[in-house]
Parts: sequence; structure tokens; C-alpha cells
Amino acid sequence: MNRMRMGRTAVAVGVVAGLSGLLAACGSSSGSGTSSSAAAASTSAAASGSTSASAAAGTCINEIFGAGGPEAGQGVTIPAGMLLAVTGQGSFFGKVMSQGALLAADQIKEAGGMDYQITVADHKSGDVPTAITETKKLIQNGIEVLQTSYGAPSEAIIPIIQAGGVLTFNGGGSSPAQLSQDYLWMNRMVYAEDPAPGALAWLHKTYPDAKKLALIGTMENGVGTFKETAPNIWKKLTGGEVVAAEQHDVGTTDFKALAQKILAANPDVVQTFSFGDDLGYQVKALREAGYKGPIMMDEFTSQAAKIAGSAYEGVNFGVDFYTPANPNPWNQCYVKAYKAKYGEDPEYYGSNYYEQVFIVWDLVKRVIKAGGDPTDAAQLQAALIADPTFNSVYGGDATTVGKVTLDTVDHSISKPMGVFVVKNGQPELIQEIVKIKAGEDPNSALK
Repeated sequence: MNRMRMGRTAVAVGVVAGLSGLLAACGSSSGSGTSSSAAAASTSAAASGSTSASAAAGTCINEIFGAGGPEAGQGVTIPAGMLLAVTGQGSFFGKVMSQGALLAADQIKEAGGMDYQITVADHKSGDVPTAITETKKLIQNGIEVLQTSYGAPSEAIIPIIQAGGVLTFNGGGSSPAQLSQDYLWMNRMVYAEDPAPGALAWLHKTYPDAKKLALIGTMENGVGTFKETAPNIWKKLTGGEVVAAEQHDVGTTDFKALAQKILAANPDVVQTFSFGDDLGYQVKALREAGYKGPIMMDEFTSQAAKIAGSAYEGVNFGVDFYTPANPNPWNQCYVKAYKAKYGEDPEYYGSNYYEQVFIVWDLVKRVIKAGGDPTDAAQLQAALIADPTFNSVYGGDATTVGKVTLDTVDHSISKPMGVFVVKNGQPELIQEIVKIKAGEDPNSALK
């Protein structure tokens, strides 16, 4: 193996933070916390769920993924890490992402598959130096697989994961700078960039007289879309212009001044590339300031919706969006197990990190079948490149499990996308959209 490690060891007890602190989304540690399928069970009571959620879903997992046993990785331990927002303004993301991965680890082991041992590290909601330090610790402790999050931290650790040969997935803050990077794969659409053409084309179709666009974003992610892609697409679609372009710090809760600047520019429509709780505070401030026009967001979370309250009513968002209502058999198996374990429905981010662990399991089985070493990240990645198609909780129908395919050139993914409207606090699909290539007619993104 091509390793620059201090040694390959099973993941042991974390340096500082425990899993219970992560699931409670509180605490202030900058260190790593440890979890495994066994540790997850010990925390399930705090999450208002069953201590044997995986057992309730074991049968349906085997029906979908096949029988367990040595060929399925039984007896194989995969040391893995997660680099998440355990603390800080993005702790919601760390909570749901870890919950998705932990449930997957439970279900796979219960189904007779690999023992996926997870160590959770905290990048403090996007602190790059902390992300670098914590990633180095994870690699020193022998991880073969990493699930990362956020844009800036994930971009910063690219040389580290490549030098360490760690197979890495990002299902949260994907960004253009992470594309075509060895050992790094996205299982969500590129944040802001991929849905922007369809979202803007829908705005133009729905509000044909709109010419003046206001943009809001951060320096964390979607920067290229904010500065170049969206303005260029808007001009191409409408002949109009961007009348305001405001950026803010991630974690902002007071948007009164920003809202006044947007209002003063008198835009016809507003598109925002902010994320997390920021969106709830932001939309609420825009409405309270008197802006009554269309608002197009780039994601929806139930927590931001609670913050915004009635201000979210009628707001749109365009993204690859997960829904628990999808009748896909695997998705329904997942939803039942998630509710049993955590007492709530799964959502978008946790679902992506849930899927990632099953991708790893599929790769482990392929490597075993080929007579290789399933604990070697290089062999796992080679198996991915040889066949980049996997089961998914996205897509499919009542009798068919969804399928997704990773791009072996740029390491991105294509998933169903759409423009949604918030009605009675819940998202409703109103337009399917698709990914298009740079330079193509934005209207072709409307399916």
C-alpha cells in the first residue's frame, strides 16, 4: 500500500469528545470522538430511539443487498473517520450526518457485513486549521475511509488524504475545487453550481418580467456560482443584471443590515447561496424588512424552517433533495430504521452519509470477491472506478431501488434535482431540473 502513516491500527477511544456529545450537538472539544455500531447503540436512548434499530431492518437490508457472511465482509473491520461540525453554528449538520452513518454501520453489521468502526472528529463548523489537525490525527490512527463535510475544510485536507491514501467522500459541502481529486468523491451535487442553471431558468420562466437579481452568499462555498455562474446565466436568460451581491460570515444570525441593503437595491428576485441556520435568519430578516418578491435558496433544513417560521412560506429552493416519502424499498427500510433509532424522520444530509457507508460496503464485497484486501483504500477506490454505480435511497419507485453513478473523471455524481416550494412548512416539488454542462442553454436544465 502507498502509505504515509504512523501505523495501521484499529480505531480506539477518541482523544476528547464522546459520541453522546455529538448526538446532543453540544460541547466544545476540538478533538476526536469514537463510535462504532456498539457505541451507537449505547447512545440511542438519548436520541429517543430503540437500541436495536438495525435488527428491525435487518431482513430488508439482506433482501436488498444480499446475504451476509465472509463474502459480504463479515469479520472484516474497516477503520473509518468522520470530519464534521460537531460544535459551532453547524452542529445540526454534524448531528444528522453522524446519525446517518452510524445507522448504516449498525444495519450492515446486523446483516452479516463488515464492522465499520467510526471515529468522529470536529472541525468546529468550518475551521480550516482544526480540520487539518484533526484529519492528520485520524490518519495517524489508521483510518482507511473518511467522510468529510463543508467546502473549505474539505478542500484544505486534499493533500493530506492523498498522501495518506484515504478513500474520502463528501456528501455535504461539495465544491468545484474538490472535483477530479484522487481519493475524494462527492455523493451530492456540486453545491450551488449544479442546481443554479435550473433554478434560475425556473425563475425566468415563472417571472418572465424579472430583470433585477440580488445575490447573497458566503466565502465558505458556492463562491464561484455567486461571483460568476449565476450573474452570467441571469444575463443570458433575461438580459438583466445583478443589482446587489452581498456576502456574510457563516453563522450569522443578524441579517437586518444585509436585508436593508438588498431592499435598497429593489431587486425583482433574490437568490441565496447561504446554508444551514443562516438561511432561516436571513429569509426572516428579508421578509421583516419588507421584501415580498421571490426568494430562491440552495437547500432546505427543518431547523432553518423553524427559525424562519411563517417567513419560509412560499420560498423556493433548487437542489438534489431527499424525501422520506420516496417509496423506493431501500429508502422505506431506511426511514423505518432511522425513526426507530432516533425518533424522527431522516433528512437530506444524514441520508447522504448513510449512503456513503453502504457504498463502502459494496466496495468491500467487490474486493473480497476479487481476492484482494478489503481494508486497503487503494483497492476500494480501484473497485469504485471499475464500476461506479451504486444503490441509492434517491430515485427508484415502489418496487425498484434507486441507482446513482459517480463520474470517474471529475468524481461528482448525478442525482435527481428539482425546484421546490415551501408549503405549510414542508417542501413540495414543482419542477424537475437536471445538471447541464458549462455553456449549454440554461433552459435545457428544465426537465
